[in-house]
Amino acid sequence: MEQLDNLEKLKREILGEVNSEKKNKKRLHWGSVAVTSILAVLTLFSVVQAVQSATILNKINNGAIKATNSANSGSAPLPSNVQNLPNMVGGC
Repeated sequence: MEQLDNLEKLKREILGEVNSEKKNKKRLHWGSVAVTSILAVLTLFSVVQAVQSATILNKINNGAIKATNSANSGSAPLPSNVQNLPNMVGGC
């Protein structure tokens, strides 16, 4: 009879701990809410950037945006001693 009482006490103790852990798992901690919201914002930014990149790529492929050569688009003429220098630093 004493063994059954000990088993019942042990059973209640184990069930009490298991039930308390289940209750704790149901609650959402503020730390996880903050992490979830930050990840949601970062995901939103990455989606917006992907859409913008696709839009720019489509404009380039359609010819709406053309690449320009920065060496030829300068408005001020270069001095004569700089005009003959190579375009790359350290080489031809």
